[in-house]
Amino acid sequence: MDYRDADDQIFAIVEKHGPEVFRDGLQTAYPQTLRAMAMFCAKGNSLKTGMFDTVDSNNPYAFRVLYRSFCEHYLRFTYLWARMTKDKTDEAGTEYYSYCGAVEAMEYLGALKLADALVGNDGVMNYADAVEKLYPEAAHLSKKQLKDFSGKFKYRDILRYLAGEGLRFVSGKTPFLSAIVPAYALYSSFVHGGPYTDLEMFEYSQPEALKACEEDLEVIVMMNATIFMMTTMAVTFAKGEKVDHVGGKVNEVLRRFTVGKE
Repeated sequence: MDYRDADDQIFAIVEKHGPEVFRDGLQTAYPQTLRAMAMFCAKGNSLKTGMFDTVDSNNPYAFRVLYRSFCEHYLRFTYLWARMTKDKTDEAGTEYYSYCGAVEAMEYLGALKLADALVGNDGVMNYADAVEKLYPEAAHLSKKQLKDFSGKFKYRDILRYLAGEGLRFVSGKTPFLSAIVPAYALYSSFVHGGPYTDLEMFEYSQPEALKACEEDLEVIVMMNATIFMMTTMAVTFAKGEKVDHVGGKVNEVLRRFTVGKE
């Protein structure tokens, strides 16, 4: 079984069982966190599909941009999962949607204000009121408090949390997280147009460049599958059930795929 076959089989499971899993999650005591996790299933799959397209079109540069973004999505998803299962509250989802959302809106509206100033327009919009209307749950917090809450979802803070006492996510037993830490740092240059990218671009005409992308895609397919599998585990946990039948089906595909690689 190659990675494309594995991905097709996993997608068939998601297509069949996903709607029920996602619907059940919203009816538990963790609706915000499980909603966020369900959306990461969709977002991760979109990025994975984009990486398939870049391989098919022989575009290693774009592949690395998407890979870096996927790493950040995976880290945030894992943080939500760990917070929910450890704390047994819906606070992580609330912080993600209300507080991170408010900070994003503030930054965007601030950019609009700057754009107005650059062209000589006097902005008439009250940006603070706009954020308050969009995210009323965050209205009582100061800018510093919002930054502190949203900072929990930053790359380094997530890694510190996952490597913390009682979790130990970043270890030899969790190879995905251990592998994406250096990839995240290295491929940031591709996202931001850094000088390191020049070094790699000279090698993109070589067959080895595309082969490296395909090797990374094997890992991406497995990581993307674990996003859905961990979501089904979280929903099972939230419903108070003990056996995750849907996640077990995904795990079986991954088992057969990895056995074939040995």
